[in-house]
Amino acid sequence: MNSTPVQRLRFCYAQADDARYVGHLDTARFWERAFRRVELPLAYTQGYNPQPRMQFAAALPVGTEGEQELLDVWLIERIEPDAWLERIRSTLPPGFRLRSICEVPLKAPAMQSQLRMARYRVHLGRALAEDELSARVGALLAQPKLLRPHHKRRHQTYDLRPLLVEMTVETGTEVVLRMLVRSGGQGNARVDEVLDALGVVDVPHHTIREELIFAGADAESK
Repeated sequence: MNSTPVQRLRFCYAQADDARYVGHLDTARFWERAFRRVELPLAYTQGYNPQPRMQFAAALPVGTEGEQELLDVWLIERIEPDAWLERIRSTLPPGFRLRSICEVPLKAPAMQSQLRMARYRVHLGRALAEDELSARVGALLAQPKLLRPHHKRRHQTYDLRPLLVEMTVETGTEVVLRMLVRSGGQGNARVDEVLDALGVVDVPHHTIREELIFAGADAESK
């Protein structure tokens, strides 16, 4: 089997509605099946159990919608991305929406290594008044440190505060918390941890990841 990649494509897609409950591994399997269905010329890894060469920018937490999720795919034959866009779109079930496909350099750095921040919005309905949430956000950001239990290392803590870049509260038909947080290998803020620190993790909410921000983007200077 020829496994030498000749093209690398970046897929931007949305994952919403019931699809937000699909875990990361199942999402990877879903895209693999979708690509096979349309006979995309996938490149495969070497070894006894070859896998399609695919790479996500960041796993989407279960229950969170993603508006601009990113997936890189390596191919063994060159294709015209625009010609395949509708072909792939037509096979996707409700909840998955392919926004765009573009070509990126074969040897470009892995997206995970370049990921720096993520932008989220959390819809909280009317369970909490805007003024009260704004006060909690202000108090949280005023803290020099926010020590939290480490979710993987028992009996250890980490400082959540340096991972919070911006937080604002908006209101309209409902109260919305917007946040820009550190993400990637240099530090990763979990939205549920932020909500817990604010004392609203048990309030019914709907979380959406709006954007992933990479090294070199304007927001990196914040």
